[in-house]
Amino acid sequence: MSFLLNGINLSTYGIIPGHGDGNIALSNCFDLPSRTGKTFHSWADSDSIEPYVSASDLFFAGRDIILHGSILGTNSVINDSLKSLYTAIGAFTGLVTFATTYGSFSVYVKTVTPEYMHGGAKVTIIFREPVVTLTGTLPAVGSSNYTIDSIPFLSFGLYLSKTEALHDLPEMKEQNFTSYGAEGYQIAKRKNKTLDFNGFVIGTSLADFQSKVSALYKLFSSAGTRSIILNNEIEIDCFATEGFKIDNVILYSSGMISNFKISLMCFSVNSINELSDEDGVLITDESGAQILI
Repeated sequence: MSFLLNGINLSTYGIIPGHGDGNIALSNCFDLPSRTGKTFHSWADSDSIEPYVSASDLFFAGRDIILHGSILGTNSVINDSLKSLYTAIGAFTGLVTFATTYGSFSVYVKTVTPEYMHGGAKVTIIFREPVVTLTGTLPAVGSSNYTIDSIPFLSFGLYLSKTEALHDLPEMKEQNFTSYGAEGYQIAKRKNKTLDFNGFVIGTSLADFQSKVSALYKLFSSAGTRSIILNNEIEIDCFATEGFKIDNVILYSSGMISNFKISLMCFSVNSINELSDEDGVLITDESGAQILI
């Protein structure tokens, strides 16, 4: 697999691609960056928050893309290779294209860090991509017990491993009081709930994986809040402020898989199909149909 910086293969500088946290040489190249600017307002007299999610409020930071590689040879060989690389980098007058198997990125070189060892050096290059392309196509809506904006999780190649923090009692907002001689307190409203979502993204090929990740970009960078249904039991109105993290990426013969992590700010959390004791119990069979017993 080739890695070209400004049209020059990094092998020209003796760099051999290695492995990051998975089995590919890049880290962070599939992450959704965090938003910048004011993303919500928390009113002191309310347990909820006011989300800033109109199109005019949506601004995103850049991201660091990390290349893990190595240079083999004596210290003299390594030094000469790095000198050539640094000379090339020093000639850049703006952003350049970092073209890889996993996508092309408009970047500048942030740092190059060699770690010398016997017979070679481990080389870590951090590229900064100031503007991330967040285009993608949303899948069609469908029927499922797990959906985001009425789109099944599986349409994004998304598999839920666990959710955290959703049912925690959030801590109190800032307390304002004066106390003498004893610990003071003020009963204040609570901070918003969060949904820490951990799962996997699976694609049947590199191209399919890239398409599914692009769809997730489109989903979580779009205006408005997202409506997430979990097991057809809970509906969560939420939005992303910190982007999402895709790591431990594994490319294998029949597809691609990665870990997926996102922390969502919850605007509201509600139960679905709440029934009284007289109504009976609502269960979901294997086909997804609901039955009252």
